[in-house]
Amino acid sequence: MKSKPAGAAAASWLQDLEERVHAASARLRELKAENETLRGKLAELEERLATSSDAESWSEERDEIRQRVEKLVEHLSELLDE
Repeated sequence: MKSKPAGAAAASWLQDLEERVHAASARLRELKAENETLRGKLAELEERLATSSDAESWSEERDEIRQRVEKLVEHLSELLDE
């Protein structure tokens, strides 16, 4: 069995390390891009949530107004029936 020269073993080890570092660096870039995308989606969803709670507040107010108007109509109808 032939053994590799010391320089060749060191170069092979160093090349393997370089490949791993490049792969890790590429993965970090992918994760950063994904993180930016997710932050954007989160901001959009938070904005929609804030808007929807405003809409919910408007809906509650509208329902309250509707109930009051219906009561007024009932009272007016009773007055007309008298």
